[in-house]
Amino acid sequence: MHNQKYKDRSKDPKVYKSKYKDQNAITLESNLIKAQIIPEIGSKICSLIYKPKDIELLIQREDQKYKLEPYDGVYINGEESGFDEMFPSINECYYESYPWKGIRIPDHGELWSIPWDYKIENYKLIMEVYGVRFPYKIKKAVCFTEENILKIEYELTNLSNFTFDFMWAAHTMFILEENSEIVLPKDVKKVISTWRFGNYGDEYNWPCFESKSGEEIKLNKIRSKIIKDAKKYFVKGKMPEGWCAVKYFKSEIVLALSFPTESVPYLAILTNEGGWEDLFNIFIEPCTASFDRLDVARLREEYISLGPKSKFEWHLNFTISEIMNFRNVSEEGLLI
Repeated sequence: MHNQKYKDRSKDPKVYKSKYKDQNAITLESNLIKAQIIPEIGSKICSLIYKPKDIELLIQREDQKYKLEPYDGVYINGEESGFDEMFPSINECYYESYPWKGIRIPDHGELWSIPWDYKIENYKLIMEVYGVRFPYKIKKAVCFTEENILKIEYELTNLSNFTFDFMWAAHTMFILEENSEIVLPKDVKKVISTWRFGNYGDEYNWPCFESKSGEEIKLNKIRSKIIKDAKKYFVKGKMPEGWCAVKYFKSEIVLALSFPTESVPYLAILTNEGGWEDLFNIFIEPCTASFDRLDVARLREEYISLGPKSKFEWHLNFTISEIMNFRNVSEEGLLI
């Protein structure tokens, strides 16, 4: 992982110890963004605030005590908020190939519930963790590259002498506002249903299509929480460009995620208009494999294998901006 210098040294970000509910946390803060991370609970990003408008963008739970869940626990019995790392699968399944054939991958993977080691270095929070049931190490470094761009750099190392198949997904739970709009690259034309949306595997036109009853369905437009609906879908195939965004017209801000398509080729979206746990949120999930399960991704040949003793790198940018009109987002997170 390379060091990146913050451009204006007079506006250096701050990285310091803090508290999130009853847990120890680390805060990274620029002039525009304040992010909180809990290294000892899965390296979770628990809060992401746009400071000029005092807007919290990640879903929060009301309890003042953090709802802990042990390793190999059930994800929905835990805190269910913020941004958790999913690896080496999202849904529970069994690894299929030698030498780990038959080993069960926990619900939502191994990383979200276990402690990561960490250090603060040159305005970066650097964290790492080792696999429990599989021989790997993941390292990530979090820093600001601009005052309004938070970047996470990832490095996965296969510690074994065997090929390792995996799925990584960013499990982000962002707030929604009524009449928000999801923006995807212009060449996205089809999505595939995976949860509460027609039949599993059904294909639909993006951004809108006509239902069997003749109703026009606009997937990119967010309705009211009183709709009590929720649906999850994947962009069909690989992303033509590595970004997605949400326009919050009420708050007059844009939240954009950007990532390298050569290493993070897939994208899932789950919109929750009050239909799940009475929340109003969107899951935006850039991922290295499709359809939430490593075994299903292998069937579809939409996954990544890492060779013996090899490394795999990728990154993810979070951009928050008041520029509402843009054509796309660069790999560095800049709105264009």
